[in-house]
Amino acid sequence: VWQIRSLYSPKEISVMRQATEQELAQWDEQLVHNPDGGNILQTKAYGDFKAAHKWPAHFAVAELKDGSRVQITFLTRKVVGFGEIWYAPKGPGVKDLTQLKEFIAQVRAYVTDKNVFMVKFEPDLLMTDAPKSKLEKLGLVKSKFNLQWNQATTLVDLSLSEDDIIASFKQKTRYNIRLAARKGVEVHPVDLTKQNMTTMYGLLKATQERGGFYMRSQEYLEDFWQAYGGAGMGQLFFASHEGEVLSGLYALYLGKKGLYKDGGSTRDKANLMAPYVMQWEVMKWLKERGVTEYDLHGMPPADQLENPDHPLAGLVQFKSGFNPGLTEYVGVYNLPIDQAKYDKWTKYGERVATTYSFKVKKEL
Repeated sequence: VWQIRSLYSPKEISVMRQATEQELAQWDEQLVHNPDGGNILQTKAYGDFKAAHKWPAHFAVAELKDGSRVQITFLTRKVVGFGEIWYAPKGPGVKDLTQLKEFIAQVRAYVTDKNVFMVKFEPDLLMTDAPKSKLEKLGLVKSKFNLQWNQATTLVDLSLSEDDIIASFKQKTRYNIRLAARKGVEVHPVDLTKQNMTTMYGLLKATQERGGFYMRSQEYLEDFWQAYGGAGMGQLFFASHEGEVLSGLYALYLGKKGLYKDGGSTRDKANLMAPYVMQWEVMKWLKERGVTEYDLHGMPPADQLENPDHPLAGLVQFKSGFNPGLTEYVGVYNLPIDQAKYDKWTKYGERVATTYSFKVKKEL
C-alpha cells in the first residue's frame, strides 16, 4: 500500500483502515467532523455498549478524495454457516451519493479478508436526494427491515430564537405547553440513580401497554442510559406536579444534534399535559448546549401516516404539533459481499433468525 501511495496523490487513492488507539481515545469528540455532522449512534459510547450486548464493535476511518474524513462504527455479528454481518447504525456519515459511492468501494476492499458476507448501511441521506434507483446502481439492496425508529421522523429547528421556535408549533401545542406550566408542572434534569431509572422504566412500561409497541428490558435500557450519561451525551428528565412524576424523557445529544430517545408518561393527571411542557423544556436545555436540530425520533412514513395500525400511529398528533413536516431518510440498505451466501441468507437465514429473535427470545 505504501509503494502504491507513493505513486499517487492522496486524492487519487484512498484506503479504509482500522482506527488507531489515539483516534479511539478522541472518537466521539472528532465524530462531529464527519460530513454529516456526526450521529449519536456512531459514537464509541454506543459501540462499547452494544459490544456488551453481543454486537462487538469495529471502528474504522476512511479518507475520501474530496478531503473529507469519515469515522465509521460497525456492529458485528457472527452467523454460523455464513460468516459475519457488519451493520453501521445511522452510518456512514456521508453527505451525498458521491461520497457514499467512494465509501462503498473502500468498504468492499476493507472487508474482503474478514469473512464478511454482508454489510448493512443506514446513512442519514434524504429519500429525495438518494432515491432507491440510484442506491441500487451503487450495488446496494433495500433491506426488508429498517432498524432504527427514525427512518421517518420530525425535526425541530433549534437554531431559531426561543420565541420563534415556540411560534413554529401548532396552536394547540403552544396552548398545552402554557397550560402545563400554568398548572405547576415542573421539568428538571435528574441523576441516573437506580430509583430514578426504575421510575423511568415504569413510565415507559405504562406507555408501552397503552401503545403496544416493542420495548427493551429494564437491564438493557439502564445500561444504555448509563453508557451515554457517563459519556456526557445523555440526560434523563422528569416532569412532576406536586411531587408526583408524570412524565420522563431521556435525551441524547452530540455536536449540533439532539435526539428524543425514550419517553413515557402516566395517565394520572393527563389533563395537565406534562409531556408537552417536557419537550419544550428539553428543547431549551439542548439549545443552551449548542444543539440546533432536535429529532423527535420516529414517525410513520408518509404512506402510513393515516394507518391506525402502524406502531407509531399514536404519536403522530403529539409529534406533528412541534413540526407538521416529515423528514424521510433512505433507511437500511444491504451491501452483498459474498453473493452466494447473501442470497442464501435473504432466502432462508434471515427468516429463521428473525422468527427466533421475535418469538423465542422476545428481542428485536
